Amino acid sequence: MTRTPLLASLVVLTLLAGCATSSGAADTATATAAAPAAFRVERSGKGRPLVFIPGLASSGEVWRETVEHLRGQYDCHVLTLAGFAGQPAVPAPFLATQRRAVADYLRAHGLEKPILVGHSLGGVLALAVAADAPELVGGVVVVDSLPFLPAAMDPGATPDSIRTRAEEVRTLMRMQTVEQRNLQSRMVLRSYISDESRVDVAARWGADSDPETVSLAVYELMTTDLRPELARIAAPTLVLGSWVAMKGRVPKEAVEAVYKGQYAALPKARVTMNDTARHFIMWDDPEGFYRELDGFLGTHASVARVEPR
Repeated sequence: MTRTPLLASLVVLTLLAGCATSSGAADTATATAAAPAAFRVERSGKGRPLVFIPGLASSGEVWRETVEHLRGQYDCHVLTLAGFAGQPAVPAPFLATQRRAVADYLRAHGLEKPILVGHSLGGVLALAVAADAPELVGGVVVVDSLPFLPAAMDPGATPDSIRTRAEEVRTLMRMQTVEQRNLQSRMVLRSYISDESRVDVAARWGADSDPETVSLAVYELMTTDLRPELARIAAPTLVLGSWVAMKGRVPKEAVEAVYKGQYAALPKARVTMNDTARHFIMWDDPEGFYRELDGFLGTHASVARVEPR
């Protein structure tokens, strides 16, 4: 597909959303000394296990309404990743630490074929875990994310070719003042979320995130290409994409082609594009999101259900 400036802008916004609000509220040195966990977990409900992973600088609270919608019919594990939304930071690397920790968590708790539901960065992490431990994962739901973000604006991009630019982005983020971060945050989040009150919530999570963790996560997202790993994923996968930011400028079919192209190595993936929601699909179009999620769970969540012990 021919690259477009709008696609390029979307990728940049995807990488920077949430990170712009970081104000240094978390003390990385103190958190490291206390040996914090890779993530915090809130667990509720019974039944087939579902693991919810939020995006960059987001809290697990982003899934609150989704968990309420499921009405306790599933064993829900809602993560908030280290360094985000007030959680203590952990030492680098970020993605490698998280993908290992999530797989370890599934094993330690004996979760039977859990379904991983991830938004944005959380979607990348869900794919990574499913590729690392295909025998553990029973399904994946990716909410508006791609296995290699830079390729959305440059199909020929590679982790090596983008590395210098990724370092420049990380350096720029570190140099921003609080005022610059807050201003950029509002601009980005308003393009991602329709409801201003939700923008306020997401901005607060960003402000409570550790800036070093966020800048590192952005760098690693830009230089991680999961496309070669997708063939290892054995679980059925649902990919929910949004194209509202490009509506009227880029045809839906062109955006959908980018998504399908990046997931081409994953034959069990079904890609569907939302016509009304922005990046936070579960907030912008909850009814549409629940319909897709319920349909996926109805088809796949009856497999390998946990039996009473």
